[in-house]
Amino acid sequence: MAFKERTEPIILSKLRILNKRLDLADEEKRYFSYLDKGYKGELQFDAMTEKLTSSCLILNELLLEVERTTFQIDTLIIFAGTLYLFEIKTNQGDYLYKQEGLTSITTGVSIKNPLDQINRSKLLFKKLLNQLGYNYQIQAAVVFVNPEFTLYHAHPDLPFIFPTQIKRLLENLNNQPGKVSSNHYKLATKLASLHQIETSYNKLPSFHYDELKKGITCSECESFSVEAVGHKLLCKECGNSEKVELAVLRCISEFQLLFPDRPITTPAIHEWCSVITDGKRISRILAKHFTYSETKKGRTYTR
Repeated sequence: MAFKERTEPIILSKLRILNKRLDLADEEKRYFSYLDKGYKGELQFDAMTEKLTSSCLILNELLLEVERTTFQIDTLIIFAGTLYLFEIKTNQGDYLYKQEGLTSITTGVSIKNPLDQINRSKLLFKKLLNQLGYNYQIQAAVVFVNPEFTLYHAHPDLPFIFPTQIKRLLENLNNQPGKVSSNHYKLATKLASLHQIETSYNKLPSFHYDELKKGITCSECESFSVEAVGHKLLCKECGNSEKVELAVLRCISEFQLLFPDRPITTPAIHEWCSVITDGKRISRILAKHFTYSETKKGRTYTR
């Protein structure tokens, strides 16, 4: 189990909800797809490193700051003598390597050279370690996890790990000597405490409550074609069945994420869920899972 688990970025969670409830512009859909693929690629690498049996501490997803500059580490693995820093990429297709960037052979579109990002992260991370009083050796590499990715003209000395090399990478990590000590645990704890929850949503599309589609979506296919039958919420599209109570709680979580300043009341959640026609049912679910306070406008619920 990783010392620090990965969680879905807040901006991705919000875009996931908006993608269901709002007609996103093409550029916004591409950005959502980009973030979603990146996150899935990181989870794919997490599943691989989770199987490591060597003595190490794995910290997934770190957003850190040094000298008023923020930088991100997708995966950090702490061994006794060396810290391994990995940048995860999910690119697909055939690319040509050039110092200024990677160019798709199919489309001719160029993307930034991932070496620039990994080198920046390594430099800033080393500065942070020095400020914390640590002087460990750092190895950094870019890992391409998509098996349908090929990069031509890349020199073998570049810190790139291609899909066919990941198995050897893991074998190498499993053969790292030594055991992590209390100092390594102190460092891991400190880094985890310094992790910042991303708060910048400048790329999030503007949206208003009234323009969002109301209702509960299927937990499997995300269709709005669901109906409450007894204690179950049934999907007319894929046949999936879910407890009404769990579906309502899931819908409330979406409401809270998108509108943290809106009070949680029975009428508000009744309107947001839409498909649950019985307001008293919403009240019972809220009373069971939330605490409430009485106001002039009625009960307001909080976690």
